[in-house]
Amino acid sequence: MNDFYSIIIDRNSEKPMYKQLGDGLRKLIEEGVIPPDTRLPAIRKMAEKLKVNTVTVVTAYKYLENCKTVYSITGSGTYVSPIPVNEIPKPVEKMNISNNNFENIKNIINFTKSSLPEELFPVEDFKKIFNDLLEKEKGVAFREEGGQGYEPLRKSLSKFCENLGIRCGKDNIQIVSGAQQGIDIVAKAIMRYGDSVIVEKPAFYGAAASFISRGGNIIEIPIEKDGMNIDILENTVRMYKPKLIYTMAYFQTPSGISYSTEKKRKLIELAEKYDLYIIEDDNMYDFNYTDFNIVPLKALDYKNRVIYIKSFSKILMPGVRTGFMVIPPRIMDSVIKAKYTSDISTSGFIQKALSVYIDEYDWKGHIETIRKYGEMKYKKAVYACNKYLDKNKFYVLKSQGGISLWIDIKINIDIDVICSELLKNGVAVSPESQFINSGKGSHIRLCFVNVSDDDIEKGIHIIGKVIEKF
Repeated sequence: MNDFYSIIIDRNSEKPMYKQLGDGLRKLIEEGVIPPDTRLPAIRKMAEKLKVNTVTVVTAYKYLENCKTVYSITGSGTYVSPIPVNEIPKPVEKMNISNNNFENIKNIINFTKSSLPEELFPVEDFKKIFNDLLEKEKGVAFREEGGQGYEPLRKSLSKFCENLGIRCGKDNIQIVSGAQQGIDIVAKAIMRYGDSVIVEKPAFYGAAASFISRGGNIIEIPIEKDGMNIDILENTVRMYKPKLIYTMAYFQTPSGISYSTEKKRKLIELAEKYDLYIIEDDNMYDFNYTDFNIVPLKALDYKNRVIYIKSFSKILMPGVRTGFMVIPPRIMDSVIKAKYTSDISTSGFIQKALSVYIDEYDWKGHIETIRKYGEMKYKKAVYACNKYLDKNKFYVLKSQGGISLWIDIKINIDIDVICSELLKNGVAVSPESQFINSGKGSHIRLCFVNVSDDDIEKGIHIIGKVIEKF
């Protein structure tokens, strides 16, 4: 293609020659003269044709790569971005994290609270376990249990993973103080300042905040009804060369969508092809209201590219703050070191108690109780939506799982204005703006697990009436 060599270099200009060349190529790319994925000429050939130094061409190509106009493949060359320049996702600088706390406001129906009611916590079981541990071990019960975690607990969790189709031994398991710490530890172990991380759009803001706190560039990929758009994802991976992809494969927060088996397999293929890791956050897998078994991304991970994270805070008690990760062997040492520099180790006392609970108590029965409770609340919320929300103005994604509904308001009104008006009418919801960086979106999230049946119906009725006013 001779268009590459039509660029004129003015040696008398104050503008550096590498920038003249870079801007000239960028103009040809933006105008569509040079198509996507076209390989740029070899450095030596471009230098000879334009009669410039090879360093000028190298610097020009690097300049374009920094602008995300081109991408490089080691040993192959430099290629034009597969994404039009004006459509290339921009890194997120900060997340719209809200610290709204509505619990102390009287007479409000709070659809923002995501924890389960205290009466569902297995308090009596843990009370007995705590007392027995203290009676048996005395002060030894509070001893640190090593950076990787209490070995009997790790053995129990490896058996737990087998039931999900995840093959792992105790040596692949790292105990953490909740999923949020797990995400932060992985970021510390793998990322360097300025590295890119891909997240879903919308995404759980706590995870994105962890990556940003580590100096990461967050790239949002639109989520479809069966997972991230794979074409956009791969093109973005080629452009940004991320270290991590963060995802929730089932009942994603906040959208509620679940990934298809095809997309889960493609995610793993992309991770292997581009040498990156996937964080799979199992936050909602226990809240499955379908007849189909959950197949975690990690269960399909024949390449050891998935870091599986699960917390017990949601299904047991928030204060337990204990979870675990299944770590690929290649990065296990880095993760252990990152854990040690975070808090040395998770509470040994809590780890021992959890180990006893899983091995000796009706652990599976408790999970089934929680699942049935969530399903009952889900059906109540869906029923109220069908009864009170005009289908011409609302679209409710019926995910058949999770602890919330993701509702699209199909009228052209600022979503934050709607949420403010709802609050005046005694209903608190989470706007989409809390889960995305660009724009405000058109959705609201309704967590139903900590709202009474009467308030679920009353609150959704109020939402329908408030929207009618607009």
